[in-house]
Amino acid sequence: MTRRLARLAPLALALATVPAADAVAAPIELVDQRAQYWVFDDVDGSVENANWFTRDGFLAGYQQVEDGLLAVHPDDSQFIVIYTTWSLPEGIGAFFQSMANDVHGVGFEHIADEDPVIPAPYYDDTPNSQVYGFLHMNRWTQYLGGDPGGTDDSVISLIFGQEFEHAWGSFVYYSQDGGPWETNLLGRSNAHWSFYVDSGGSPMQGHEWVDNGDGTFTAHKSELYVYSDLDLYLMGLLAAEDVAPWFVLEDPYDCFDAAAGDNVCAPPYAFAFEAETYTVGATRRDVTIGDVIAVEGPRVPAWPEAPDEFDVSFLLVKRPGEVLDEGELAAIDTIVGRSIELFELQTRGLGRVINRTASEDPPGGSDSGGVDETGGTFGGSEGGDATGDGPGEGEGSGGATDGTVGGEGDGSASDDAGQSEDDEGCACTASRGARGPWAALLLLAAARLRRQRRR
Repeated sequence: MTRRLARLAPLALALATVPAADAVAAPIELVDQRAQYWVFDDVDGSVENANWFTRDGFLAGYQQVEDGLLAVHPDDSQFIVIYTTWSLPEGIGAFFQSMANDVHGVGFEHIADEDPVIPAPYYDDTPNSQVYGFLHMNRWTQYLGGDPGGTDDSVISLIFGQEFEHAWGSFVYYSQDGGPWETNLLGRSNAHWSFYVDSGGSPMQGHEWVDNGDGTFTAHKSELYVYSDLDLYLMGLLAAEDVAPWFVLEDPYDCFDAAAGDNVCAPPYAFAFEAETYTVGATRRDVTIGDVIAVEGPRVPAWPEAPDEFDVSFLLVKRPGEVLDEGELAAIDTIVGRSIELFELQTRGLGRVINRTASEDPPGGSDSGGVDETGGTFGGSEGGDATGDGPGEGEGSGGATDGTVGGEGDGSASDDAGQSEDDEGCACTASRGARGPWAALLLLAAARLRRQRRR
């Protein structure tokens, strides 16, 4: 039996309200329904111009999205995902904002004090809907692949995978043998895994580190980002007893990025490295899920009570008057569909996204030839293509912002390790790499068999 995400209501904390000055902004308006997503106009620019990285600014901008969606769509989604025809401010590639939290044992107590938008560890900012989280995926073109109409699976698995998991991670501390709380699992903005965590190639960063057996460790680039056991536990998709131990590298020295060759070690908040491998001397510290539970307590709800299906609405928000041709509209259908497919692959078949805006026969969809016949254009002229040197990618920790994640570059200020910090939240540059797709496919097949046995 699948388990759907159901909000616990009401939560005990006081609910925030949108300031009256912002309440007059116009909700987005539906203009088209595609096979995988719905198209809306940002009627008065309140979405494009929202200050997403303060509490009042975020709530004002978000409310226009929720109000516009729920005016024409059932309240059946825990997550709203928007793509836009414009770019977020430079240095921000995408972001997640948690709208509510009632899950214990995932470290929300830590991030609540640092996130500029969420008011407390347990709260509900959407009392009139079941929305649990909001993903702003930025300009849709950054997910395109090299082939016409194709997708960049590495970019999608990194950005969509990372933004989605921010509903529950990565915020946890750990303690061993009754010792002090340790925070060195965490890297950028205390909301992603450290550069030195053996995360198996997670979209939450860290790397798949190979122990060379001589005191050195090597990270390799690959093609697809796949959730680690710890990620899946935090998402409620894996039992604690099924989480394999992992390790974190301490006191790194003589770091060698084969392209840089400078022996300068990346800071923990880094992610990218230039070459295909990154080798470091370090001390290995093994960590178990029991060490995490010693600080955070058990996850509540835990597997198998936690949901394994997530209802999501996908939106394209555009400026009034902008026209997308049929090829562009179809490309966004492909991006959304591929994101859903990759999510199941990334979770090894343990989790599933249910697309609540999907339609087999969208009204005015594939035959419309465009979104708006009133004029205006859309293309590469506005703000530069978000793909640029590398895809943008950022996200809120429990909310807030990240920066950019780039392939070989991202337009953000970065250090030698390919990483930068953003004072408002997170900023990152990251190589496109992780566990290879064939290994992931084998994991998916095995997980599906195990899931069938558990049913």
